[in-house]
Amino acid sequence: QLTLLTMDHSDGIQHNRCQDWKNRALKNCKIVKNIINKIEANNHKFSPGCIYCENCMNLELKGGLNKIPEIILCQNNLHSQEELETILSHELVHYLDHTKNTNWDNINELARSEIRAAKYSLECHNDKTKLVKGPNNPEKCSISEEFKKCVREKAVTSVRIITDKNSQEATSIVDKIFDKVYNEPL
Repeated sequence: QLTLLTMDHSDGIQHNRCQDWKNRALKNCKIVKNIINKIEANNHKFSPGCIYCENCMNLELKGGLNKIPEIILCQNNLHSQEELETILSHELVHYLDHTKNTNWDNINELARSEIRAAKYSLECHNDKTKLVKGPNNPEKCSISEEFKKCVREKAVTSVRIITDKNSQEATSIVDKIFDKVYNEPL
């Protein structure tokens, strides 16, 4: 499990902005609310009090889940409401997996959670990865290959950063379980 090296959150402007974005996401973001409903359906009472806005020393990180579990949002590395919602939804999937007794020291379980977080969060939901349907594809209405590729790439990147594996090792770990995990429900 990733250890988030955090500094204090004494920068009042960043902290207040992060708190505001977090509260708006909890209230208005459908994907965030859906994941929280799944957490609670798993017989786990979720409290927004376990989500903290803090400064993170690692500038590659936007957020993370510690072993308590608490979600840390890296207020100094987040630059918009949309970005916070993306990171929060990703970390909430990890939180859900934590309630299902994920062994974070097992690299395959970590990779599984990273695949699920990339798929079910807002990470890969952009214009290139929307449902493919239109004048050139009137009968096709499935999640595009671009979306699947994005999920795989995000999972590989997360595994590489968290475990200090090189890109080839991280890719091998993710690819071993990708198809099975990709088809799992939230």
